[in-house]
Amino acid sequence: MKLYNLDHSPYSTRVRIQIRRKSLPIEILPPPIALRTAEFMARFAMGKVPVLELDDGTLIAESTVIMEYLEDVFEQLPMRPLDPVARAQMGMLSRYADTHMNPAALFPIFKAAMAPAGVDWQPHIEALAAELARLERLLNSLPNCHLRDLHLGDVALIPTMLYVLAMTPMLGLTDVLADYPAVTQWWQWVQADEVVSGTSEEMMHAYRTFMAGLSA
Repeated sequence: MKLYNLDHSPYSTRVRIQIRRKSLPIEILPPPIALRTAEFMARFAMGKVPVLELDDGTLIAESTVIMEYLEDVFEQLPMRPLDPVARAQMGMLSRYADTHMNPAALFPIFKAAMAPAGVDWQPHIEALAAELARLERLLNSLPNCHLRDLHLGDVALIPTMLYVLAMTPMLGLTDVLADYPAVTQWWQWVQADEVVSGTSEEMMHAYRTFMAGLSA
């Protein structure tokens, strides 16, 4: 199998964490065709990475779909709870990242960062605070992370939070998690995992390189 990946992509980073924690026999490669070209779109229907290519050439897109497939196929070190309630709680963290923090706060900040001159950052600060407060409430409603194993919901959220922490200094925020103890506890817990912390460093190095290239 092959995973077509960009190191600075938060969605690719999710899958890399899973692959490495489970020690899966999957090559992690850059896309074989330049992104946003007709040739890329012709081969990869969704037009983005990550994409998992199976040994028979079958292509699977979308990070959460890829991760669920890998859990179905590879049983070692399961990252998906068997208990239906625990699995639903896992899904809540994943959905929070994709339907709340990303569209409501992170993506608008990233878009503004592409042309920051004259940006009024206050609405972005308020949107981010609202989403962090939502995450604080969510984590407080769930079992303490120290009482369970790392799961796919955590993995889905980790790269989103990395981008939040990387981009908020431009909003004038130096310790964005200070008012959110449950988020801080969860963040320290996930980063204690060696694969998570190593892959996080890899993504942030690629992010800094990407941003430097935009300003060059």
